[in-house]
Amino acid sequence: MILKLFYRVEFVGKKHAELSAGDTGYIIEDYGDGNYEVEFSNSDGSTRIQVVINEKDLVLKSI
Repeated sequence: MILKLFYRVEFVGKKHAELSAGDTGYIIEDYGDGNYEVEFSNSDGSTRIQVVINEKDLVLKSI
């Protein structure tokens, strides 16, 4: 899967401390090794969590 900066993605991995499958966020950094920093926000737009996630735990939602 080709993911790029600012793509909207869905977390489909196993439960994370602050994430559940289905949570949606935006890629804000590509580390070039299959890992991406993704920002997940609250409904008011404030950042809930920024976390590095492997591409196998992400699904493209929209470009």
